[in-house]
Amino acid sequence: VITGRLHYGRPPSLEGSDDKPPRQAVFLAAGRGSRLAPYTDTVPTALIAIAEKPLVAHSIAALRRQGVESFVVCRGWKGAQFDECLDVLGAGVKLVDCPHFATTGMLESLRVAMGHLQPGPFYVVYGDIIFRSSIARQLCASKGDVAIVVNSSAPGRGSKGPADVEAVMIAGGQASEHFVRRIGKGRRISEADDAGEFAGLVKFSSAGRAVVEEMLGRLGQRQSSGLPWWLEPVDRAGLCDLLQLMADEGASIVPTMVFGGWHEVNTPQDLTRAWNDTAMFLSEQDTRSQVAAMGACLLSEANDLKRPLNIVAQELNVSLERLEALLHGNLEVSDALDVLRKMSEVYPVPLNDLWLDADDTTGGVRLFTSEAAEASARVLDRLDRTGTRSPYYEYRDAAMSRCSQFRPEWIKELRIVTSGDPLDPDVQMNNGHLMMQTTLFLGPVDFYWTDRHGKVHRKACDTGDSNFISPYVPHSFTARAGSPEAIIIAVTYGGNVRRALTEFSRVGARQVLSLAGDLRELPAARRHVLKRHLDAECMTEQSFAASLLPAGVAEARVTDILNGSEPTAEELAAIASALTVRISDLLVCPLEESEEVVTTGASDTWSRARQLSTYLMAPLARTRHQPDLKTFDVEVLDSARPGEELCCGLHAFVYHFGSEPVELSWVGGKAQVAHTATLQPGDSAYIAPLTVHRFSVCSLASPRNTRSSQPNPNGAACGKGRRLFLVRIPGHLSGETLAEFATFSAHGRERAGAETVRWYT
Repeated sequence: VITGRLHYGRPPSLEGSDDKPPRQAVFLAAGRGSRLAPYTDTVPTALIAIAEKPLVAHSIAALRRQGVESFVVCRGWKGAQFDECLDVLGAGVKLVDCPHFATTGMLESLRVAMGHLQPGPFYVVYGDIIFRSSIARQLCASKGDVAIVVNSSAPGRGSKGPADVEAVMIAGGQASEHFVRRIGKGRRISEADDAGEFAGLVKFSSAGRAVVEEMLGRLGQRQSSGLPWWLEPVDRAGLCDLLQLMADEGASIVPTMVFGGWHEVNTPQDLTRAWNDTAMFLSEQDTRSQVAAMGACLLSEANDLKRPLNIVAQELNVSLERLEALLHGNLEVSDALDVLRKMSEVYPVPLNDLWLDADDTTGGVRLFTSEAAEASARVLDRLDRTGTRSPYYEYRDAAMSRCSQFRPEWIKELRIVTSGDPLDPDVQMNNGHLMMQTTLFLGPVDFYWTDRHGKVHRKACDTGDSNFISPYVPHSFTARAGSPEAIIIAVTYGGNVRRALTEFSRVGARQVLSLAGDLRELPAARRHVLKRHLDAECMTEQSFAASLLPAGVAEARVTDILNGSEPTAEELAAIASALTVRISDLLVCPLEESEEVVTTGASDTWSRARQLSTYLMAPLARTRHQPDLKTFDVEVLDSARPGEELCCGLHAFVYHFGSEPVELSWVGGKAQVAHTATLQPGDSAYIAPLTVHRFSVCSLASPRNTRSSQPNPNGAACGKGRRLFLVRIPGHLSGETLAEFATFSAHGRERAGAETVRWYT
C-alpha cells in the first residue's frame, strides 16, 4: 500500500486495495475549451449535446452503471449553464465552482473538488470525453491503488499530432506487472514506447487518495524546490503532471488498456467524429456481458462433451486465444457467433443452446409509451353480413421484450353488433391461436367463444371484466355501441408448449397427443400418463402388476388402474415407488368445461381484492391449469408515497388503463442501479423476474410529466384514478425447472448458466 512520499525506484508489487469500488466521482469540467469555438462560446464543453444529451451526462450514466452515486462537477466557464441541466444529469450531482479556472489548471480544480468528497475511493474524469460503459466497467474491475485508462488506438495522434497528446509509456515484465512509467504531453516518449493515449479516467483507492492529498498539500504550499520543470508553474499543472509525479516517487499506476469506444472532444473535428459514431456505440447493448454469457454456455457444453478448451480449439480449427476471449466477453458479437456456429457444426449441439439474445431492458424494465403504441396502429378487415370486408379491429402494440414470451396488444373493436346473438353474421370468429390469452375489457365489449361441443357463447363485458382463453379456442370481440370506446388489452403469451415447439415440429402433435392424453377425458388421460411411464421403464403390464403385489395391490386392481381408474393415495405411493417417479408425476387434473374459457366480472374481482398498505390488488381471471399465471387489477392508493416494493420470479406486463399518471421506479442490473419513469395512461412496461419495483403517486419531480396533456387512448372507457393491469407469467424458470435446480449440489450450483471452470482440475 502506498502512503506518504515514496522513494524512487521500482514500484512495489501490485496487490491492490481492499476497497470496494468507488461510489463517488469528480468531473473536471471548468475549462473553456477555446479550440472548440464557436461551439463553446455560449456553453461549456461538458454540456455540448451528443445523442440528445450533454457530453457529461453520458459519462455520469456510464459510471452510474458501475454503482457510482455521487458526482462532484467542477465548473468554471459558463458555469451557470449547469444549473439548467441538473434534471438531465440526474440525482447525486453536486456543482462546485472553480473561481480561478481561467488562470489555473486541472490540478487546482481537483483540489477544490476533493474538499466536497466523502472519505474513501473515487474516480476522476475529464469533462470533455465520452466513452462506452464497458470502459467504465473495466476501470472499476482494475486492481491497484491508482488505475488509469489508456486508449491504445490513440486517436489524438491523428487529430492533434503526437506533441499534443497525453501519451503513456508502460514498463514492466509480465502483463500482471505492467505499470505506468511516463504520462503526459512532452514526456519524450518514443513511438516504439508509446502504449497509447491517456483517456482522462482515473480510479484512486483510499490509499491512493492519501497520496494525492499529501501531494496536493505539498504542491499547494508552493514548495518548488526540487520539483521537476514540467510542474512549474504549479498553478497551471494538470492531472497528468500529478500522475507523473506519483510514478516518479514510486507509486504503482496500473494501466487499463482499451481500444476505441472513447472520444475526446477538443476540436470541431473531434466533435464531428463524436456526432458521427458515438450515437451508435451509446445505443448498443452491453455486448461484453452478452458475449461472456455465450462463452459460459460454450464452456458448459465443452464440459458436457468432456473436452478441454485446447481440444475444442483444435477440433473447431480456431485459436485457443479466441476461445478464451469469448469466455471473457472480449469478442465482437459477430465473431462470437462465428465460433458458436462452428461449435454447432462440429458437435451435436443446437445453436439455440449456445446463442443468447442481448438483454433489451434497462435494468430489467422495458417501457413503451402510448405515443409509440399509436405509431404502431394498424386496422384489419373481416367479412361482414354482406360478404364485404370492413374494419373489424384496430391493433396497437404494447411493451414486449425478447427476454419473455409476452405478445400483448391494445385492440379497439370497430365492428358494432347490437343483436346480442352469438351467431350474428357480423361476428367473425378467429381460428384460435397457439398462445394463451388473458384479457382486460375496457368499455362495452361483447366476447364470443366456441366451446368443446361446437356451441358459440356470448358474454357482455365492461371495464374491469377479464377472461382467460385456452390455446386454439376460436373467439372474437365486438363493440355493443358506438360510444364509449370498446377496447380490450389482450395479453397473449407462450407456455411450455411454445418453448418446446421445435420438438413438436420434429415429432408431430398427433404423436405427442399419445403421450399427453386429453384432460377433457379423465380416465383416458390417466391411461396415457401411466403408459408413458411404463414405456419409459420398458415395463410390461404384467411386470408392473408384479411390482405392486408386495405393496398389497391386487392384480385385478392393477388392471382397473391401467384402464383409467383413479388410484388411492396408498396405491399412488406404491406406483410412484415402482416407477421411481414422484407422486405428483402421476396426478391428473381434469380440464372442466368451465376452465377452457374463464370469465370474471369486475364485481367478483373487487369482492376478492387484497388491501395492501399502498395498493388494492384485485385478482382477475385465473385457471388452475396455469398456476403461475397471476393477473391483477391494481389501484395505486394515495398512500403510495412511495408505494411498497414488489418482486417475484415471474415475468410481468403492466398496462396503465387509468386516468392519472403513476410513477414506476425500479432497481435492476448487475450494478443494482435505481431508475424512475412516469407511466401515463396508455403506457405499458415489461418487468423482468426478480426486478425490485414499486408504483407510486407522481410527485412534481417525476419524469415525463410533460406528456400529461396527451389524450387518454382509452377515452371514457378508462379506469378511474391510478389503475394498472398487471399480468405475471412464468418463463423458463417454471416450477418444474426450479424443482430440478433445487436438487443441485451446493458445491457448484452457482455455475449453472455461468460456467467458469473445467469439469476437472
